[in-house]
Amino acid sequence: MSDFDTAEVRQSVMEALAKLDELKHSIDVLQAQIKSDFERKMELFRFSQVRQEFLEPFFEEPYVIIPKRANEWYVIAPKWLDFQIGWLERSTKSYNIFVVNRYVKWFSEIPASLEDKFKFAKPLPFKVYDGMLLTGKELQEEALRRYKHFITRREGEDRLRIKKGYEFKLIAQMIEDGTLPFMPLPVKEEDLRPYDGIKLRNYQQYAWNEFLCKGAIGVFWAFGSGKSLFGVYALARVKGRKLVVVPTLTLKEQWLERIAKYIPQYRNEIEVVTYHAYDKVKNNEYSLVCYDETQHLPANTFVRLATLKAKYRMGFSGSPYREDGRENYIIALTGFPVGMSWEELIRLQVVREPTFRVYILSDNREKMRKLGELLQIPVKTLIFCDWLDLGEKIAKTFNIPFVYGETRDRLDVIRESQACVVSRVGDEGISLPGIERVIEVAFLYGSRMQESQRFGRLMHSAKEEPEHIILMTEEEFENYQKRLYAITERGFRIEFMR
Repeated sequence: MSDFDTAEVRQSVMEALAKLDELKHSIDVLQAQIKSDFERKMELFRFSQVRQEFLEPFFEEPYVIIPKRANEWYVIAPKWLDFQIGWLERSTKSYNIFVVNRYVKWFSEIPASLEDKFKFAKPLPFKVYDGMLLTGKELQEEALRRYKHFITRREGEDRLRIKKGYEFKLIAQMIEDGTLPFMPLPVKEEDLRPYDGIKLRNYQQYAWNEFLCKGAIGVFWAFGSGKSLFGVYALARVKGRKLVVVPTLTLKEQWLERIAKYIPQYRNEIEVVTYHAYDKVKNNEYSLVCYDETQHLPANTFVRLATLKAKYRMGFSGSPYREDGRENYIIALTGFPVGMSWEELIRLQVVREPTFRVYILSDNREKMRKLGELLQIPVKTLIFCDWLDLGEKIAKTFNIPFVYGETRDRLDVIRESQACVVSRVGDEGISLPGIERVIEVAFLYGSRMQESQRFGRLMHSAKEEPEHIILMTEEEFENYQKRLYAITERGFRIEFMR
């Protein structure tokens, strides 16, 4: 071997040894880091006094249930656990704090493993019928003691006369106490006619059977699960004059479209009005009244609509909760609740599961910049904006329509636009199978009701991966992030972007 070859081999060996030294140094640094992390975590364990014998029981029951008041509990669970139940009241860095009451069981479902842990008050066999509280002989005294403020006198040994105008208030109080006091009034065969233009899914057929047996029901399914179509089916099957009550003119437009599409032969039997139209219909009699978005019905300005003369009734809501806590009135004013868990409807692929992203930005100028960036991706988009001045600015800046209270043919404008700005008139009920993305720019502060309604528009989507995006300033996120609980309490995850 020549001196040149020897030098070349020596150089190669030296370079290899240098690389080994570098690798050894990297390994030493990594080992030191692992050791430091391990010691830090062991110190944390020592400081936290982790006791291994309690880990297995923790994973078997990783939550705590604490009484809040009569028939209501807090359920506290770590945030890393994929666990949702009831109403998410607040959230810390580490824990979610849910509230569970009897409405959760009626509106959706409580996991069987948890139901026995809630000691709901045993319902009493009282019924309200034709101005009377039916008590039975044995419980008349108990009923009088509990509800004397709603009672005017005894009527024999097994019933009490309800004060005039107090019937719904009494029903609401009894529901608050854990009793469903409705008297089933089965639908009469002579009030029905055949109709096969809409094929009901299994859970819709169950709800129809409940209606036939009871005559008054509240249907509380997730957005996009077919509540309105179920209502159209009922309008076709029940004979006589019928009424549909909705919160907005946009929703009125959509109901009229569906009636024209599916049951045009019965269009003359059906009126569609908003919740503000009580004076127009107060003297009419109906075979069936359908209250859409029935969470509005308990409002002081709308509750009179519950007194309309109607043989049968239905209520529909994907968000049967109220900021004032009057959920009992939602049931009291509609009838027997028929619910189904969102998880089951998603599993059956009846509704879509949106993806959620929240962009936290410095100010409104940054909101406009981010909105422009998002609109570079050309997909069917609804931009929600509560404030008219800002809505008009967005429409002008990006040359897109703005749909608000004075807009005519709202649904046509929304459908024909790849992107458009929509005020609160688009919050509720509207079904747009082609929608791919919702962007919220301005919103009603911390309203969870509004948030659930807005992401609910995406659950009507026929697209594979609908997307819900919320643009919040740092100040808005600090003050109004509780509106996001409407998303997380349903088990959906949010990606936060700064």
